[in-house]
Amino acid sequence: PDTVCANAVGEQYFVTNTPTSTYQWTITGGGGVLQTGQGTNSITVDWGGVSGLYPNAVEVIESNANGCPGAPVLLDVFVLNLTGNAIGPFCEGDPTTPLVGNPAGGTWSGTGVVANSFQPSTGVGNYVLTYTLGGCNTTINVVVNNGPVTGPIQHF
Repeated sequence: PDTVCANAVGEQYFVTNTPTSTYQWTITGGGGVLQTGQGTNSITVDWGGVSGLYPNAVEVIESNANGCPGAPVLLDVFVLNLTGNAIGPFCEGDPTTPLVGNPAGGTWSGTGVVANSFQPSTGVGNYVLTYTLGGCNTTINVVVNNGPVTGPIQHF
């Protein structure tokens, strides 16, 4: 199947053009909406946000100059919706925390990420971490706070 990211906009689909033919496209499942190109050999589709495999989500039937239709051509589409686990907030001395992406199998990147884990020892700040799989990505925000600065013990 074709894989698209959830909520993808402007995804292009096409077949070889026969100048005297017309093309009837149908989009079903995946929240897909045909945006442009109906009647031509090339369309753009905006996809929805519900993850899953949608059999025969894209269909095209070519009709020749005599108005005779050909056999339908079908394409399954897998809509991939990534999520990442919310973590934090942290203090600067907190231990390294594993990052979990769904579905599994992707990679995490960003400041403070080592081997798909976040290291609060990176320092105080706000961090945007990115989970990538199959050409799609999602982000989470992580905060590392500083601890109090306590003055010296005094005696009166």
